Amino acid sequence: MLNEIGKAIVKNQLVAKVTNIGTGIEVERDRVDQNGHLSRHPYPSDIGNEATNPWITNDFLETMSEVVTPPAKNDLDTLHYSYAITLILRKALANDELLWPLSMPPVLPEVKDKSLLAKASPKKRKYIEGLYHRYGVAKQTPSGVHINVSLDSEIIDFLMHSFHDQFSDRVAVQNYVYPIIAQGFIKYRWLLTYLFGASPVAQDNYFEKGKGPNHPIRSIRQSSYGYPTSFSVDYSSVEKYAEKIMNAVREGKIMAIAEFYGAVRFKGSQDLNDLVKNGIKYIELRMFDLDPTVDVALRTSTLRFVKLLMIYFVMVDPIDRNDAEADLARAEEMNSRVATEMPTSHCEYESEARKLVANLREFVNYLELGPEYLEILDQVERKIDTPTLTISGYLFDKIKDGSLLEYGIERAKQYQADGLAANYYFKGFAGTDGDVDAETLKQGLFDGNWQSK
Repeated sequence: MLNEIGKAIVKNQLVAKVTNIGTGIEVERDRVDQNGHLSRHPYPSDIGNEATNPWITNDFLETMSEVVTPPAKNDLDTLHYSYAITLILRKALANDELLWPLSMPPVLPEVKDKSLLAKASPKKRKYIEGLYHRYGVAKQTPSGVHINVSLDSEIIDFLMHSFHDQFSDRVAVQNYVYPIIAQGFIKYRWLLTYLFGASPVAQDNYFEKGKGPNHPIRSIRQSSYGYPTSFSVDYSSVEKYAEKIMNAVREGKIMAIAEFYGAVRFKGSQDLNDLVKNGIKYIELRMFDLDPTVDVALRTSTLRFVKLLMIYFVMVDPIDRNDAEADLARAEEMNSRVATEMPTSHCEYESEARKLVANLREFVNYLELGPEYLEILDQVERKIDTPTLTISGYLFDKIKDGSLLEYGIERAKQYQADGLAANYYFKGFAGTDGDVDAETLKQGLFDGNWQSK
């Protein structure tokens, strides 16, 4: 079952270290009024400057707020960070404002002009206006959760020393292992879309007439109806990844590297040449819709499933190197098909889903990873058995007249009420530009209550 890396990790009793995955999350949400329309209020003044606060910023629209967590080694710490920073945002909202809990945008105004765009630095504003002229407003408004994951530095060092004939330094290890992990997530993206897709419908004025799906689907955002893509990237190596993206910029397919909206991004440097030279530091997983059934838009069980998959991809080769290109092309097609399935239907690739879960169960038992991972696999199996237990399957019953507006408002009001009931929250952004370092943020959020690792 295990590859050479996996065998070496087990032999040297480093299983606990390889499970020590660093995680950080970015959660995008729109600020809306009580009727589910985009808010008319500016960025909240109590949380600093939208251009300089690294933890609560804006995105394409002025009303699109993004909560960013520092990296943490414990999944509960990651979600506590997200919960606490979101609480700061909720406390700073105007009295009639809410945070929209769904990936597909709320009711967009009839006039979608540049007045809606985010206030930002001149460089970022130029980029945002470029997106506006290229795609308009609607295409840039779906929100999601980005999960950033990294291996423990001791694992990187161990692999460098244990396989010194293959890896000359840490960069060589990182540039070998992270593309393998990325390939695994691309290969099984369709399963993540089945389990966690949560954008079955859009508001009436989102699509141009006749341009949207004619029935609810698992995930508009993760389908061909979602973010525009004009090229495919090569995940077989960091060199080929960088080359594909830089070629797309040169050919005018995208304006900048940031416009690459792939499901997985290699992270470490904004300059792709530096990324190749200095190594991938972590990967960004961008294939998750907001989970509207929880306040923080991501369940602990979802994050743990992601971590389990990452460990599995490191220790068990997910793709045959000789068939990688064909394997990944097929995976993209599989995801497109799953994303457009009816939310209550069984997955076309159900047998392949069951096979992966069986392999993961064998892997968990062999490594004695613990009952929490077996519980997650039990949940996944139940969702494979019963599609209505998936997020999109659950949301299907909440659709009224082709819309989730009523459900979205109800959830948004409940989460806002919960947030306002909180006794303590960090006030360190008030009266500053919001540019608080990670250590100060940690002390302000958790000192005396939660001790983040």
